[in-house]
Amino acid sequence: MQSVGVDFLKAKGLTRKFILNDSAIVFFPGNQEHRDVKTAGLSYEDNYGGNALAGLVTPDRVEIRYHRAFSDERVRNLWRQVLKNPEIAGAGLGDLYYQGRKIL
Repeated sequence: MQSVGVDFLKAKGLTRKFILNDSAIVFFPGNQEHRDVKTAGLSYEDNYGGNALAGLVTPDRVEIRYHRAFSDERVRNLWRQVLKNPEIAGAGLGDLYYQGRKIL
């Protein structure tokens, strides 16, 4: 899985956002909108459009918005793939929440 913008995780105490699908995760500053971040093969659109999940990294947890194309199990498996990147795994991210529920 391709990881872009991992350096944004080093900014402790700040809110960071990301978009994620089976091929990549892209982290970016919290003042940008998910729908405005585009990269090859990865696009989040409002109202469940696009092929990516929208997420938020807060100081104590990771939250992913609901997307009808992504089941709980698929989101768990994607996040496990993300955590195979040592920089991300070592960033001290909190528990994973999907649709407001802790799933990992």
